Amino acid sequence: MKVLLVDDHEIVWNGTRLLLERMAAEIEPGRPFVFDAVRDVEAACRLAATDLDLVLLDYHLPQLSGVAALRAIKAQYEATPVCMQSAESSPQRVREVIEAGAAGFVPKSYRLEDMEAALRVVLRHRVYLPAEFVLADDVTRARDQDELPREDLARFLRVELSPRQREVLALAIRGTPVKLIARQLSIAEGTVKVHLSMVYRALGARNRTDALCRVFDAQAAWALEPA
Repeated sequence: MKVLLVDDHEIVWNGTRLLLERMAAEIEPGRPFVFDAVRDVEAACRLAATDLDLVLLDYHLPQLSGVAALRAIKAQYEATPVCMQSAESSPQRVREVIEAGAAGFVPKSYRLEDMEAALRVVLRHRVYLPAEFVLADDVTRARDQDELPREDLARFLRVELSPRQREVLALAIRGTPVKLIARQLSIAEGTVKVHLSMVYRALGARNRTDALCRVFDAQAAWALEPA
């Protein structure tokens, strides 16, 4: 397992490394564990763009930080899931990070076991959302009259979407950029955008975060694994 941590508090480097090293030994026994830690985005972007399994990114960094830092890291490591960490976990902050393409948001207030559970989700190439965000009053909303109820949504995701739509949606909710989805599926970027527009409309979702919440609500994320 290869992991990069971007955090300006060096005191957290060793603890994070030990946690991930133990997880790596359980998830991929026998595979070498490689861990790098840097203080800022500039240093992260100077590293060779190797095949990383995970980038852990602190929200507050010197110079470039927040969503701008996330976008810079994703541009450098476009095929790598980037998980954001922050001491502030308001619904607005979680939403802006996920909309910018993060593969997860882990509050720094989490205990080690909670952080481990969150990172295991991200390492399985799924998106982690804090439960408190999914259940927040300003995230949940009343359903439209013609919106699919929860019990029908899982079937819709499994059966009604075309195989290509399911592939595009699965990649999109993981935070994969449109251009990378197009490259991986060998289709035009415009085609990706059309698929996403149709799927989001069918889900009653305005954007990626809404789509994630709808999928989680139906407990159907497992059905979105690309073939």
